Amino acid sequence: MRVFLSIILCRLAAFMSRLIKGKDGSVIGGLVALKIYPKVLSKIKMPKYVIGITGSSGKGSTTELVAKILIDNNYKVVYNKNGSNVLNAITSLILTNSTLTGKLKCDILLMELDERHMANSLKYINLTHMLITNITRDQPPRNAHPEFIQKVIKKQIKDNIKLIINVDDPLVNALSLSHKGKIITFGIDKNNYSKKSELNNLDGAYCPLCKTKLKYKFYHYGHLGSYSCPNCNFSRITPNYLAHNINVPNGIIYINKNKIHLPSNFLYTVYFCLGAYALTKTLGLTNENILKTINDEAFKPKRLNLYNLGNRTWQMLASKNENNLSYKQSLDYIINTKGKKTIILGFDNSSRRYSENDISWIWDIDFEELVDKSIDKIILIGRFKYDMLTRMEYTGIDRKKIILIDNINEDLIPTLKKKTKGQIYSCVCFDKELELKNLLKKEGLNNAKN
Repeated sequence: MRVFLSIILCRLAAFMSRLIKGKDGSVIGGLVALKIYPKVLSKIKMPKYVIGITGSSGKGSTTELVAKILIDNNYKVVYNKNGSNVLNAITSLILTNSTLTGKLKCDILLMELDERHMANSLKYINLTHMLITNITRDQPPRNAHPEFIQKVIKKQIKDNIKLIINVDDPLVNALSLSHKGKIITFGIDKNNYSKKSELNNLDGAYCPLCKTKLKYKFYHYGHLGSYSCPNCNFSRITPNYLAHNINVPNGIIYINKNKIHLPSNFLYTVYFCLGAYALTKTLGLTNENILKTINDEAFKPKRLNLYNLGNRTWQMLASKNENNLSYKQSLDYIINTKGKKTIILGFDNSSRRYSENDISWIWDIDFEELVDKSIDKIILIGRFKYDMLTRMEYTGIDRKKIILIDNINEDLIPTLKKKTKGQIYSCVCFDKELELKNLLKKEGLNNAKN
């Protein structure tokens, strides 16, 4: 009876949230259900496959692509398409897709999981598969340091789980050493982006077994690359699924000799396509069935938003605050794109999940690469624009290139039109991205064709 009541009230709360607040109800429904019956998820009959995708970054894009591959191949998939990935949201996702008697109506439950709070979400759920993208410095006020997150994830890896891991990350690779179940690995080959790191903010620099400093042949970015420990036998192994012949600017890679057309020209795109490929192959899909989705030109990740401003293209790059590697991917993409550019940077809040306004993370980001002749102007917006200005002043960027905007609604568009040149790139947090989209809508500016 409590299961029935929890499901009914979950659906009702979600419906009312959408009706009154215009929100999707992805959290409130689960919150109400768990108040009624905290153990409700333990009573839900799960499908054959229950898959969790986690990591510091890339889990949303990977989940999105995996879901599309499975759906295109006629699997009925329940997944958190809105990206809400903590307990209340997971509960709402499951209950709103279950029968009133508590059976989940799908072939596959696919969950993007918050790496910090996985224990709560998985207390009454047994995964069959877990994919781990990476473990990096991310949101320190709640996640502390990468080794802490590694321990949190490790506790949720049960022996019967099939583990799909990125072996380019030593912190992730180390999780496989004590796992007794099946392990599937993926990684990328040396490419034009690979180099000896020039950064001083590397995570995972030491062997997770003996704490000796790792030796790297090369880095792709951050601490992801080809490494080995000079003191023990810990090293990056040859992966089961290898991305090779990587040409990011042209959007072409190969995975185990299968040609892939990338949906966007970011190096991180290689990782989420590779992870999705490895996972769906593990589920038994054929190369043909997987590639027809990945190579579908109609598929574009959420991170890619294009708009027109006159005869100029405005590309919005959704970059995760407090994650220097995610942010760097956007900066690398901008710099490696040909032509003059104007960049919009800024944020109002460090995170939507907590109130601390720790901005130390902006000093982890390699803004020095913006000292480039192709950059016409850098426009700073948001509540922390003066903090961003201070950071920019330490890079050597010409101060004349930097413009501060106080009133976005009144001044941003005129400034872009009158004082800047080249294609426009905004690299802002989620709340500011929504504000910019609303501004473009108000101005009557249209989406550009991808």
